[in-house]
Amino acid sequence: METSNTARAGRGMTALRRTTGIVAAFALTSSLAACSGGAIGGGDGQSADEAFTVGLIAPLTGPVVQEATAMQRGFELAIEKINQEGGVLGKPVEFVMVDDQADAAKSTQLAQRLINQDKVDYIFGTVPGDTTAAVAQVAESAKVPFSSAILGNAGVCGEYFFPFGEPNAALLNGLLPQMIADYGTSVALIGNDYAFPHGYFDDARTLLEEAGATVVLEEYSPLGTADWQPVISKINAASPDWVLTAVVGADATALVTQADQAGILDTMGFTGVSLIADFYPGLTERTHGLSLVGRYSDQLDNDANKKFVETFRSTYDFTDPIPSVAANAYEGMLLIAAAVEKAGSTAGEKIIKALAESKIEDGVFGSGSFNEDRFFMTETARFEIGEGGAYTAVETFADDVEGLTPRCA
Repeated sequence: METSNTARAGRGMTALRRTTGIVAAFALTSSLAACSGGAIGGGDGQSADEAFTVGLIAPLTGPVVQEATAMQRGFELAIEKINQEGGVLGKPVEFVMVDDQADAAKSTQLAQRLINQDKVDYIFGTVPGDTTAAVAQVAESAKVPFSSAILGNAGVCGEYFFPFGEPNAALLNGLLPQMIADYGTSVALIGNDYAFPHGYFDDARTLLEEAGATVVLEEYSPLGTADWQPVISKINAASPDWVLTAVVGADATALVTQADQAGILDTMGFTGVSLIADFYPGLTERTHGLSLVGRYSDQLDNDANKKFVETFRSTYDFTDPIPSVAANAYEGMLLIAAAVEKAGSTAGEKIIKALAESKIEDGVFGSGSFNEDRFFMTETARFEIGEGGAYTAVETFADDVEGLTPRCA
């Protein structure tokens, strides 16, 4: 579950180790015993002579490796940039990375360890909703701030939780009316069986019904599903006008490939999370001409994004579309560092106060800030997928999205 230095070797991390001079901060001890019972300490801030330290939980093994790797890379580039520009509170930022394998029990154990043993000031990461909830519970008890970067509502409540992912309504509001207009009012919902797809489809169903559309099929399959033929048979039997997906990881590649082979992509509309840039390398031309709504594309034409894309591609020798979660992690970590600097302290209660009032301006996706319900809001766009994996914005939507389900209802 630990990640070695060599496993993360690359120009960016070589520069980071050279800048910080703290190779030991990345090397974790081999013991992974769960913390003993009792109160979990943390949140009071390090002493004045210690650096701001972040614990990164990245499920780099298991069913969501693509999303986790993108998140890790965006996070690392942010840390490198922060340290090149002088660090935080006059010292280089340090981080410790662990792999929770997308398993909630491991997430709990590792979050406890990061706080109690590694004495981190902040926790960042993980991917599935159940692991996010597990980490959030530990972080809240310890009063250690925690941020995620993956899309979705992150339906976790807590004073110390600040999610940077795109809320469901921001992904759906501009998409559903267009799909209804282009294809019709009969919809199938196909997702993996964990927290995010259920929440995503709950919001989608509400918006669809308000628009006069009908859900004719709603199917969930476990993470790690390779054979989607039974679901495809149900789609064909229901005969929807279009399909909205919330299938992720390698499952998304399998679903879209098998749906294409069955002719679904030619006979009905097809959109949703399974088309995000993370999964393009396994799908390529199968997705050309399809569209989805999101926050980020490496095609966005602004100076910050051009620099980010150039650095990301050169650091990781990466030619595929850059995933949104990488940009979320990058901008999220930059904003966190700025908040700590503004707070003048690594104490959790001071960081969260500064973070709630912080904004991104002229970032890779433009501007962004937390609303009163602590959704991180930015402008979004409908992206059409073209040759070479170009996700090109053809329509944009304001950041004041209506229909947001309260995160802590």
